[in-house]
Amino acid sequence: MAFHPFISKPNTQAIALSTVVYGLLYFVFIALLKASMAPATLVNTDTGLWGNQLFMAIFGFAQYVVPGLLVGYLAEKSPMMHGYLLGIATTALVYTYASFTYSDNPAQLPTSYTVLYTCFVAGVWCSLGAVIADHLRTHKPEQ
Repeated sequence: MAFHPFISKPNTQAIALSTVVYGLLYFVFIALLKASMAPATLVNTDTGLWGNQLFMAIFGFAQYVVPGLLVGYLAEKSPMMHGYLLGIATTALVYTYASFTYSDNPAQLPTSYTVLYTCFVAGVWCSLGAVIADHLRTHKPEQ
């Protein structure tokens, strides 16, 4: 495996494209959850996909790892750094969306601790995808 420095000049195009892919996956995820919900008028009804732990785990995991795979493949250097920068960008995207969605009720906005924790978790999962993609990109099959 080739040496890749931990820190290098960020490839902003790779991060931007991966953030767009994350945004698309995020909105598909939200649309699927909303479409699966029972009408609000029904009491004690099924929660749709919100209650399906397998769906939530798989799609939640893929939502971060797939853009991480993309950024790791495109960045060519420092896959962990690019994955972590992507995690920060995805967190900023989600909380910007939340601030517009909940602007009428600021009490529902997350605390700074929640934002920092989300940055950490998103960075870890995006970095995992980036490292895997970098390994696959640079791996030469044995002859």
